[in-house]
Amino acid sequence: MGPVEYFTCGRCGGTANVLLRHRSDFDFQQRLTGALRFPLTGPGLQTLLAVSLMLAVLRSLGGGIRLIQVLPLTLALGIFWATFFALVKGAARGNPDPEAPVFTDVIRDNLIPGLRGLIVTVGVFLPAFARAVSLAPSPREHLLNLLLGAPLEAVMPPDALADPLTWGLVLLGFLWLPWAWLVAAMGQSMVGALHPLRALACIRALGRDALKVMGVFALLAVAHAGMHWQADQVLAFHIFFLSRWIAEALTLLVPFAAANVLGLVLYVYGDALGYLPASDFLEPVLGTTAPERVPLPLRGAAPEVPEPEAPSSPEEVASQVAAFTQAVETRDVARALGLYAALRVLPRLKLSPTHHLFVGQAAAVERDFPLSVAALEAAADAAPEEPTAPRALVLLARVQGEKMGNTVRAEEIYRYILHRYPDTDAARFAQGRVTSAA
Repeated sequence: MGPVEYFTCGRCGGTANVLLRHRSDFDFQQRLTGALRFPLTGPGLQTLLAVSLMLAVLRSLGGGIRLIQVLPLTLALGIFWATFFALVKGAARGNPDPEAPVFTDVIRDNLIPGLRGLIVTVGVFLPAFARAVSLAPSPREHLLNLLLGAPLEAVMPPDALADPLTWGLVLLGFLWLPWAWLVAAMGQSMVGALHPLRALACIRALGRDALKVMGVFALLAVAHAGMHWQADQVLAFHIFFLSRWIAEALTLLVPFAAANVLGLVLYVYGDALGYLPASDFLEPVLGTTAPERVPLPLRGAAPEVPEPEAPSSPEEVASQVAAFTQAVETRDVARALGLYAALRVLPRLKLSPTHHLFVGQAAAVERDFPLSVAALEAAADAAPEEPTAPRALVLLARVQGEKMGNTVRAEEIYRYILHRYPDTDAARFAQGRVTSAA
């Protein structure tokens, strides 16, 4: 009805609340299958080709001189991790189109995401690395060689390769890694992302689904190793830039799928992880199912009463406004509501805000919620600077949320009150409702 949306029962015609349930009540495994297909969808392929092209260009710069390669490789690292975190946040909103990273500031949009991703990824394996270095005959020499760019397998002590504790710490790092990435994508500090208790809190929040996530990441790790092997085979063709571009695209397939899986975790369990309020994670039980038939009016069972015709002349307008004013003053609710139905087609300034407010309250008591919403909106719009405006908005939010079940619209109104009318009784009331909803 106009800008107002309300729900009714198809049998009795009475108002009804939409049945909601938490996203975690739906089949997580089915959602997980869809998330893994993201790199092969239209938006996923577009992002994959664009990012792999940028990375191929940057990695091709500098030739074999390490010093010249520092800047393009740093930029490539930032582009990769900025895209990774953007994909996580886009999937967390349930958006089928990925959020493109913004590169307006080199430090904020490139270097910081790159450092965050690199430090978190390396940090989860630091215990295993420290254990391996401690088994070397000369730990300082091994550490220095690694920092100077020597391959990891060349400086790994032989004793570490046969040490069960080292391999146990490596396995622990792999299990820890997805949760560290998840916390980092939520905007937590790098210290918080590397805190073991944060990973345990994530696992506890997901319950059994945490095992599914870790199992998927184990399979993705194997697939990523296979993609790197395929990328090396492609590079062996030496088709200058095309080989590099294809190789970069192959190595991005698994990270993009992993980012979408982490975004799915936030989409389903973000409230338990402290990412968004719990009210954002409720979905209709029937999903997008359309009604089988058009619902009856709110009072379809009652005999139809013809509404008063709108006044057509200034004299009629003045007469009906006077009659409406008298009905309000004498608290004749039935007559006031009947006259208001005809007079509300006039400009809202023709009636005083208190009259709109009276009708809004009376219509809510009579359970004529659409009329109540229209009158309360008029009361707030007719004189936004008057004390009646915040009061009307509070009543409007209560009708929307408590009577019509439109909690999302109610919270929007409460937040508008906090923004438009701070330091008022209405704002204090709204603050309590918003806090309790969050």
